[in-house]
Amino acid sequence: MTEELTENSEQSLVKPTEQSPVKKDDKPKRFVEKGRDVIFDNKTRLYWLKKDSWQDKGKFFNWHEAVDFAAKKNLRKIGGFDDWRLPSIDETTSLFDESCENPGKGGVTLHLDPVFPEGAFKSSWAAGDTSTRRPKFDYNEGKVVNVEEYNFGSVRICRKDMVLKSQPPSRRK
Repeated sequence: MTEELTENSEQSLVKPTEQSPVKKDDKPKRFVEKGRDVIFDNKTRLYWLKKDSWQDKGKFFNWHEAVDFAAKKNLRKIGGFDDWRLPSIDETTSLFDESCENPGKGGVTLHLDPVFPEGAFKSSWAAGDTSTRRPKFDYNEGKVVNVEEYNFGSVRICRKDMVLKSQPPSRRK
């Protein structure tokens, strides 16, 4: 009987552990948070303001106000930078990722990486000029639309990563 008790005691001490398979992703992340206000895109080498203007100010901007929004961020050196600007069409469309679903303002699904906070407005101004019509990108539908410049929307500003030129070798005398 003591042998049975010992065997049973040992068995009860050893509990089988179920481990779920660990998903290991060794690839570097595309988007990396760089402080409280900034996200860096390793693919395009662009810095993005984490929040769009709707999330930041709680109001919509026309295209001219979007340009002023960037200028004011430069005066305040947000993220330590003073060269924020409206993105080009190519830059703003580079954030669109059909596989991502990020809840936007009003429950609209935005196709933005989840590193960007929820609640952004669905369309964002971009740099560009076609007379009095300006480009906006729709992160719900994934398309560029040209609208009257006094239409309302939001903007997510960006800046280009600094390109370091290699130093020429020092000349020895």
